[in-house]
Amino acid sequence: MRTFAAAFQWQSRAVLARHVRVHLRNWHTVTLPPVCEPLIMLLTFGLGLGSQIGSLRWQDRDLDYMHYLAPGILAYTAFMSSFFQSLFAAFIRMHFQKSWEGQLTTQVRLEHVVWGEAFWAATLATAYAAVVCVVLGAFGLMGQLSLRWEWLPATIPLLFLTSLAFASLGLFFTAILPSIDHMSLPFFLVIMPIGFASSTYFPLPDVAGLREAALFNPLHHLAEGLRFLLLEGRPTLHLAISAGLCLVLLMVLVPVDMRLLRKRVFGDG
Repeated sequence: MRTFAAAFQWQSRAVLARHVRVHLRNWHTVTLPPVCEPLIMLLTFGLGLGSQIGSLRWQDRDLDYMHYLAPGILAYTAFMSSFFQSLFAAFIRMHFQKSWEGQLTTQVRLEHVVWGEAFWAATLATAYAAVVCVVLGAFGLMGQLSLRWEWLPATIPLLFLTSLAFASLGLFFTAILPSIDHMSLPFFLVIMPIGFASSTYFPLPDVAGLREAALFNPLHHLAEGLRFLLLEGRPTLHLAISAGLCLVLLMVLVPVDMRLLRKRVFGDG
C-alpha cells in the first residue's frame, strides 16, 4: 500500500516537475520528433502504401488504409514513447547523469523517484499523442482524413493510463538490464512483438494462437477501441478491456519495479 500511496505524495510531483523543467529548456529540439514521426508515417504508409493496397476489410466493411492507420498511430505513439522514456532516459538519469542520486539526498525517497519517472514518461507520451492529434487534424483539413473529431479529447485519459502502464514495463527493464549495451533486447524480444501483434498498422492475420494472445494485449484493445471511437463514434468494450489490462500491469509491475530498483540502487532487497 505504501508503494502506491507514494504516487499521490508531493515528492513524486516534485520529481515530475523537475523533469518538466529540464525538458522545457530544450523544447525547440525535442518537439521535432513527435511532430515529424506521425507526419512521416501518415505520408509514407497512409498515402504512399495506402495508394498501392487500396482498401482493406475491417469489421466487415471496406476501409481505406489511411483511416485504418490513423487511430493505430495514436495508440502506438503512447505505447512506444512511454516505454522509450522509462527505459533509455531513466537508465541514463540513474547511471550516467546521477539524477537519482541527487534526488535521494533530499526528502525524496526511491518510491517517489520511481513514480516521478513513471509519471514523466506517461506525461511526455500523452503530450506526444496530443501532437499526433494535431497532425491528424491537419490531414483532416487537407481532406485526407475524416474522423469523429469530437471524440479526440476523450482519448487523452486512456492514452495516459496506457502510457503509465507501459512506463512500468520500461522501468522493469531499467532495473534488470546490466548495461546500456543490452537496451536492444527488450525492444526486439518484447516491444516489437507487442507492437506488431496489436492491430496498430495492419489487421491481425488468421494465425493459430495470435488472435487469442491479442486478447491479453492492451495495445491491441486500445488500437481497436480508438478505431471504433474515431471512425464510428461509439465507445466499445475494447477501451474498457485496455484500461483493465493496464491497471493489472500497474498493480503487478510497480511493486516489482520498486523491489528490483531498490536492490539495484541501494544493494539491498
